[in-house]
Amino acid sequence: MRFEFSPIDEVANAIILLSQTPEDCVMFHPYNIHRQFLSDVFTGFAEAGITLKRVETEEFQQALEKMMDNPDLVTLIRPLMAYNLGGNRKVRSIESTNDYTTQVLYRLGFQWPVTAADYVHRFVDTIVGFDYFNV
Repeated sequence: MRFEFSPIDEVANAIILLSQTPEDCVMFHPYNIHRQFLSDVFTGFAEAGITLKRVETEEFQQALEKMMDNPDLVTLIRPLMAYNLGGNRKVRSIESTNDYTTQVLYRLGFQWPVTAADYVHRFVDTIVGFDYFNV
């Protein structure tokens, strides 16, 4: 599985450029075309001293439901609810492409940066800084 990182400053630059296109060009998907393997993200956590346990969906849902009983933890995991990871509905990924957007941005002089290992490490450091792993 591959993971997408779109640095917010680059997304903002892309949006500013896309906002200057003709009015009939209104459907864009500005996200980084360079992907990182999820295993690289797991490696980053391991290097930060965080061991992530890989579990089946059912076990994850049970753990999430148990955490929902703790009022202190609810505020930490509430963002996951947007993805309905603990509910009964199925979550499906919708295939998307940003080839058109990438071509327009390229013609406007914009190219997405390659996601470097350093960026993944900064991402991991930020997540670790939220202190989720001491819950």
